[in-house]
Amino acid sequence: MKNITGITNINSLLNTMKMQHLWEMRKQDPERARIEKEQKQKQISQKISDIRTKLKFGKKLTDKELRLLREHAPELYKKAEAVQQERKNFKEALKNCKTKDDVQRLFSQKMQFSMSIAKQDQEMAEYLTSALQEEHTHFTKTDSYKDMKWETELTTEKTEKTSKNKKSTKTNNTEKIYQSVLKRAEQVTAEYDISEDGTAYKKEQTISSTEQNTKATIDTSSATFKQAYNNYQSLSETTETKSNIKKRV
Repeated sequence: MKNITGITNINSLLNTMKMQHLWEMRKQDPERARIEKEQKQKQISQKISDIRTKLKFGKKLTDKELRLLREHAPELYKKAEAVQQERKNFKEALKNCKTKDDVQRLFSQKMQFSMSIAKQDQEMAEYLTSALQEEHTHFTKTDSYKDMKWETELTTEKTEKTSKNKKSTKTNNTEKIYQSVLKRAEQVTAEYDISEDGTAYKKEQTISSTEQNTKATIDTSSATFKQAYNNYQSLSETTETKSNIKKRV
């Protein structure tokens, strides 16, 4: 245990002596210290310049880059922080869009906001515009955006659906009318003979007294039968109409 403590003390002493030696050398050679300081400052300046370039192209900054700005370029740090926050807000707002039109309207609003900033701070407006454009471009490549539709597409789909429902209803009504006419025509054919002049004569049938009492009285006027016959003759025209409607549907 004593040996370990002794070794630790020796290492600590050597490090202290080394630091003192370097300090003494710097004091003896102020020019060297100045050069080292300038080199370090140049490195920092270059890093800040690189960060500005990233901001101009709308790129995100790392936590390390933000810390560097906070320490060595506080004004630029404030701008970078504001851009990062506005970019985050824009990204979240894009997720709430329902149509591609919503996305474009939101993007236009953000661009107008950025242009208004340019009157007070051109640099800030440039950084913000680039960040928003980069985020918008990225979003338009996602599946979420690709699955969205334009409002005109939704309107067209709605119109087509409504039209289809109307056609279906019209077809059903036509079918009912057709079946009704067909049934009546069959009844006329079964119950009456039609002369060449269109007069309808009831076929002779043997009906029991019970059946005669239970059946309704039938109007045997020539005018009524003639009308029934005319309806029967129009059956072929109705059939053709039904066929044409089905083709159009």
